[in-house]
Amino acid sequence: MTTVLRMLLFGLLGLVLLVPAGILLLVLGLPAIAILAVLAIPLLIVLAVAGLPFLVLLILATVALSIVFAVLGVAFTIGFALLKVLLFIVLPVLVVVWLIRAVAGRGRHDISASA
Repeated sequence: MTTVLRMLLFGLLGLVLLVPAGILLLVLGLPAIAILAVLAIPLLIVLAVAGLPFLVLLILATVALSIVFAVLGVAFTIGFALLKVLLFIVLPVLVVVWLIRAVAGRGRHDISASA
């Protein structure tokens, strides 16, 4: 119970200190933000005129590079999948076929050599 009362007391103390600070920031900060916004209008106009084409070019370059890397990713994915199929399916089958032919061929060569 004492913990709840202590938390309540510290909460009220925090509100007593923060509410006047908020009012002070509202009274002083809002006019300062309004003045800075009016002063920033010419800068925003210059950035819109000069910076917008660069932004468009940057976005287009990003899109182009994304498309290139997407195509490369697809190509590498297909290539690695093909490599895995060759390495883990085709190669063992070829080794088994080669071993069977070697064993069967050795018997044939022995028969043909003796005939």
